[in-house]
Amino acid sequence: MHQLKDIIENKIINDLTKSFHRSAKQLNKVHETDAEIIELENSPYNLAITIDTISEEIKTGLYSNPYQIGWMSVMVNMSDLAAVGASPLGIVISQIFPKDISEEKIRIIQDGINDACNKCGTFVLGGDTNFGDELIISGCAIGTVEKRKHLKRIGCMLGDKIYISGKVGNGNAFAAQKLLFSNQLDSRLRGNDNFSSRDIEFYPEAKLEWRNILNKYSTSCIDTSDGVLSSIDQLMRLNNIGFRFRDDWNETLDPTSKHLFTKYNLPLWLLLAGEHGEFELLFSIPEESETEFINEAERLNLNPVYLADSKSEQNIKIDLYQKDQILDSEKIRNLAFEKDFSPQKYLQNLLDIDASLKSYL
Repeated sequence: MHQLKDIIENKIINDLTKSFHRSAKQLNKVHETDAEIIELENSPYNLAITIDTISEEIKTGLYSNPYQIGWMSVMVNMSDLAAVGASPLGIVISQIFPKDISEEKIRIIQDGINDACNKCGTFVLGGDTNFGDELIISGCAIGTVEKRKHLKRIGCMLGDKIYISGKVGNGNAFAAQKLLFSNQLDSRLRGNDNFSSRDIEFYPEAKLEWRNILNKYSTSCIDTSDGVLSSIDQLMRLNNIGFRFRDDWNETLDPTSKHLFTKYNLPLWLLLAGEHGEFELLFSIPEESETEFINEAERLNLNPVYLADSKSEQNIKIDLYQKDQILDSEKIRNLAFEKDFSPQKYLQNLLDIDASLKSYL
């Protein structure tokens, strides 16, 4: 059986939370939701709260544009609120600036924060500003959700269909393009002078507009901030069921991202497997409600994308290289936690896994 603790990140979270007393007012257990749900007395709503930090992405150079850094510091948190069906009240921001940072760069970061808040219809409520050795930005978002209506990762059942709120892969495509010029990458990725770092832009928007329809129809929900494979694997472990990607799974991919990977001869399934996601919502819909859900989504101008079917065998299958293959999602998810991790080695490890899948033919 695939267990939560087999994933290094989950084990770390489990070990950390053992040290804390949990509030009787906290309605979710560890791993059950993308944001924490706190009971509010004498109110028709509960509180949803989440926190996320932009640090590693800055350090590795993945996020180098100051406007994007500000934008992402808001959206990573708003996406968690969207995944529990909450409406945002606001966000508090902690910013640590290097002492040599320019006033212009600080201003551009704030522009990104402000524009992202405006896009989500929310506000910066306050925060903390300090100076240190490197740029680190943390956000803590607060929202409300109707009592007994928050979305959870637990609840997906055999027979449910897996949908996503939009096409996927642009998060991993964006990450890959930032690494293409490294000398440490596979030789297939070097020496192409036609590449432009502007091929893929990455300014995801939290899918807050999905909360009502998902509250009505979905049995489980998670965002794809860590990539599609990581998200569907987490649902597998929490719900003790398996999934099989649709036969034409490549039709779920963002066309620009698919074009980029095709141009560089990168396996398209890595757009699903990589750890830098696109912040879509991934959710389960009961088969008997599927038609009604799709019709209502169409009336609301929402475009759900069918991704996978649930199955009794607890693994993740995909039609790859003309064969039904089981993806070693545990191995893939744990790659990011290797002691000698680097973005270059991470991508090379994924390419090695792809080569092993081809060898089974």
